[in-house]
Amino acid sequence: MNIGIDIDGVLTDIQKFNNKNAPKFFMRKYNRAVVDDSRYDIRDVFQCPVDEYKAYWNKHLLKYAITEPARTGAKKVIRRLRAEGHTIYIISKRVLTCRQDFLGKLMRCIVRNWLWRNGIKYDEIVYCDNDIPDSKRDACIEKRIDVMIDDEPVNITAIAPVAKVICFDTSYNRDCGEENVVRAHGWEEVYGVVRNCK
Repeated sequence: MNIGIDIDGVLTDIQKFNNKNAPKFFMRKYNRAVVDDSRYDIRDVFQCPVDEYKAYWNKHLLKYAITEPARTGAKKVIRRLRAEGHTIYIISKRVLTCRQDFLGKLMRCIVRNWLWRNGIKYDEIVYCDNDIPDSKRDACIEKRIDVMIDDEPVNITAIAPVAKVICFDTSYNRDCGEENVVRAHGWEEVYGVVRNCK
C-alpha cells in the first residue's frame, strides 16, 4: 500500500509544543490568555490577529522544526511498515517548504535533516502548499495514497473522499467523524489500523 504520513501533529506533537510555549509568549507580550484550547490553529486558541500569530512563529518556528522530537513509536512503526513492503510518503504542509527561495530551501533541508535525525525512513517527501486547503487531497490523488495519517481537521475532511484516513487523535480533531476515517491514539494503534486495511 501507499501510505501518506503528515509531520506536524502526527510525527511531532505540535499541540504539546504550543501548550508549552504559546501561553507564556502571548501572556507576556500581548497579555492574551487561552480562549479555546481545543482548536488546532494558534490564532483560534488565543483569538489573536495575524501579526501576533506571525510574531509567535517567527520566534518559535526554528526551535520547533529542529528540536521537537518525533512521537514515541513513530520510527519503529514506520520501519516495520516499510519492511512489510509499504511505500511511505511524507506529505506535509509545513510552512515555507513550497517557497522557491532561500527560506524554502532552508526549511526543506531542516525537514529532511529532522527526519534523518529521528530515524524516520521514507520513500518520498511531498510538500503541499499551506495556503491551499485541498493541496494534501491533490497530493494523495497524485501519489495514489491508500491510507493517509493526519491530524488537522481540514485535511482529514478533504482527504477522506479519496483515501482512507487515520485520524491521529488530538483534542482539536475530536469532531472529525467523516466516513472513511478511523481514529488512532498512538503509533501502535496506527500500525493495527494499517494492518486491518489490507
